[in-house]
Amino acid sequence: MQNRILWPLIVVLVIGLIAIFYPRKATEPPVPLELPDSAQAPAPDAVPRQSEPEPPPEFVSRERPEPPAPLPPLDESDEAARSALTDLGGEALVEEYLVPDAVIRKFVTTVDSLSRDQLWMKVRAAPPIEGRLQVTEADGDTYLAPANFARYRPVALLVAEIDATELAAAYRRHYPLLQQAYEELGYPGRQFHNRALEVIEHLLATPSVEGPIRLERPHVLYKYADPGLEALSSGQKLLIRIGPDNAKIVRDKLVELRAALESLSETPASD
Repeated sequence: MQNRILWPLIVVLVIGLIAIFYPRKATEPPVPLELPDSAQAPAPDAVPRQSEPEPPPEFVSRERPEPPAPLPPLDESDEAARSALTDLGGEALVEEYLVPDAVIRKFVTTVDSLSRDQLWMKVRAAPPIEGRLQVTEADGDTYLAPANFARYRPVALLVAEIDATELAAAYRRHYPLLQQAYEELGYPGRQFHNRALEVIEHLLATPSVEGPIRLERPHVLYKYADPGLEALSSGQKLLIRIGPDNAKIVRDKLVELRAALESLSETPASD
């Protein structure tokens, strides 16, 4: 394929696609986050989450028959990112499952948010899937309807087709843009590579749910009636919401991706 200068975006897409499973009409508070220009340092009030810097990941050297194309500046990477995704998955992928601007920054923010309580609409890497949350009623209680899971099947099948090994190799080549976007979030000295692996582990720890899932609707939005499920992170809740069959596809791909990313740091890179 031609012009794949931002292929590592797909690595994050495997994780970030989970974010589209939020209901379209979610009511969320304003986002206290400004996405800075790449030339700017993190905002003064952006307090680093860790005082001691982490060493950069040492990636395994891969065969490079020819020098890779130079990366565009982060502020100018949207067109290239969308073009790369179009080459990979077609126009439908880009038009339906990708935000139009700040693509890399929003991917990185999405990944970083999946282990937290909420994922703000403004910084999500993908728009919500069309349609409403499907529920069913029984004996006066409300349950998550199995019919709801069909909405997510096309995305799950897309994830299943992604080659994790190829993605990891591209991720290594284009890691600087992801790292720059991560540091802009207020993590100077910390490595996005470590955070991505941490989030994958977190998602893989999502509990399996057997049987119907009871819901409550105290206000506008539904919530899980089980306090244990409701206390889960945004990413873990979404893995439950998409249904066990779709979640298995995503989990299997995350396992492949984890192994591929971990293999990058098994031995020091050499040029």
